[in-house]
Amino acid sequence: MDSGGAQNLIDETRETCHRPPPLGAGDGMFRGYQSTIHYDPPTMTSPTEWVELSLETTPELAEAISDALFPLVDGGVSLEQMNRTEGTADRWEDEAASGPVIVRAYLEKNEQLAERRSKVEQTLFYLNMVQPVPQPKFRDVAQSDWSEAWKENYKPLRIGRRLVIRPSWISPDADAAHGIEIRSDDIVLALDPGMAFGTGLHPTTQLCAAALEDVVTPGMRVFDVGTGSGILAIYAVKLGAASALAVDTDPESVRVTEENIAINGVASSIEVRQGSFDVPQADGEPYDLLVANILAGVIMSMLRDGLAARGRRFVFSGILDTQADAVVSEAESRGLRLIERRQMLDWVGLIFERA
Repeated sequence: MDSGGAQNLIDETRETCHRPPPLGAGDGMFRGYQSTIHYDPPTMTSPTEWVELSLETTPELAEAISDALFPLVDGGVSLEQMNRTEGTADRWEDEAASGPVIVRAYLEKNEQLAERRSKVEQTLFYLNMVQPVPQPKFRDVAQSDWSEAWKENYKPLRIGRRLVIRPSWISPDADAAHGIEIRSDDIVLALDPGMAFGTGLHPTTQLCAAALEDVVTPGMRVFDVGTGSGILAIYAVKLGAASALAVDTDPESVRVTEENIAINGVASSIEVRQGSFDVPQADGEPYDLLVANILAGVIMSMLRDGLAARGRRFVFSGILDTQADAVVSEAESRGLRLIERRQMLDWVGLIFERA
């Protein structure tokens, strides 16, 4: 496969998953936490020995590597971000953390190990043709070393002004130990790993969550296109939206979103469907708010296909700063008016309304 083929493969994966493009951004500044976004729990017959692959990279590239490795390994993939703060904020929870992300993946030690390891190394080689990927390290680990240890790498996370994401197995009493102070107006969501994406690590999710805090009003009907884990639909309802429709083309995303809305007690307010922005709608009325945290190219394609008719106000992200002007131009040609542009690192969030 040449470098063009490698890039096409990655672009194909992005469009299939409807997720923000993980390649191409800068070094990354994130709040200090650690997170596992892929996990496949072992069965009772799981082996006692595994091979752990680990490599250190940037937050954006870590998601691309995680996506590429997950189908090739037996025991899941975890992302662990270094907790380095800059000392520039008044409160710890407002402090941005800088530092690399460690990607860990687990291969079963069996007769297929050599073949699987070869496929992993080949995949990393192709990714390296698009953007430099560090050489992985391999080490043997026992079942007891990792079957519960992945939970230790998943910490509570604050994004936006009010949203705190907490794994279900972490007691609220432990928030302070993880550097999180829960305030009276905070909204705490339980989002467990097992999903392929949408834990709050990426800047585009954080941009969308912050935008929801400003644009969601009580009683709104919200449409979340490319919902991922359901995080934005759930947060919108928790902020006061009366209902939300969450759609994604990926059946795994639909399954995970259904689990997450149940965990967070909002199943009666959120409908989840497999599909895209053009899923059938009973009343034909536009939604009060449409959120799409996907890809700049996909957003523009959807706008050309009638996306603007499905909402009254719009929050778009998954857009690199170099792509923002093109998205704005396309949106304005479809009758939308830009209200606000926000940026985090190399990523942009755009808020529109009908002109």
